[in-house]
Amino acid sequence: MDFTETISSFLSSLPLRKMSGHEKFLAVATHLCAGETNKEVTVAEAVKKWSKVVLKTKYNASVYNRATGQSWLKPVDGKKGIFTVTLKGIKHIEGLSSPQTASAVIAENSLCIFEKKSTHSFDKFLRTTLSGATTKVAIVDSYVDETIFDTVLDSIPKTVPIQLIYSHIPSANQTAFDTRQKRFMTEYSKYAIKKYKDLHDRFLIVDDRAYIIGPSIKDAASNSPALIVALSTKDSAALDKFFHKLWVNAK
Repeated sequence: MDFTETISSFLSSLPLRKMSGHEKFLAVATHLCAGETNKEVTVAEAVKKWSKVVLKTKYNASVYNRATGQSWLKPVDGKKGIFTVTLKGIKHIEGLSSPQTASAVIAENSLCIFEKKSTHSFDKFLRTTLSGATTKVAIVDSYVDETIFDTVLDSIPKTVPIQLIYSHIPSANQTAFDTRQKRFMTEYSKYAIKKYKDLHDRFLIVDDRAYIIGPSIKDAASNSPALIVALSTKDSAALDKFFHKLWVNAK
């Protein structure tokens, strides 16, 4: 998303008619903070930027509290009416800006095709999916390297347990992986990793929805097309059971 364009243009890129009031407040706040998580914004600034003509609804004071309740906004301690936008909030708005991608995230039996060289779109899909996790994230990827922490894993809420199973880390990347992992774990205390040497396929489980991933995350959609399939509720449950079996047998 382009946070430098005018707020009217920025909001016009979103499906406003389908958005709730607190999603619209989040959109205004996200534009005010220019997509940054460390920039302080005031409720008064957001209200001033609220356009009934563009947003198709009158401002209601409850939208701030509801957006905060979703962990999209974080009040600044000791500063009444001042907040920052969380990474979860920013990723939520980014997901809404791409309706096709967002619908694929939530719809079962959906196929997403990422053409060659569309690595950013692939990563954005994963980040949007992972940022919405509330209970658990399980990732099975045969080949991983240190980029996984900054590419996708840091979009997961810190309160959500993360389990990663892999089979291989390139020797040239092992030191860098260990360093990044150590730093990652200082903030993500619910992260755990295991190795399963006979692993080949790749898949992802977010809460109760599972996704089959064609390539390894680190190279997805780089030099060849990539596919992601969102499984049905029944198949997701079966894959979740299979994951637990792998986890028990992994080291």
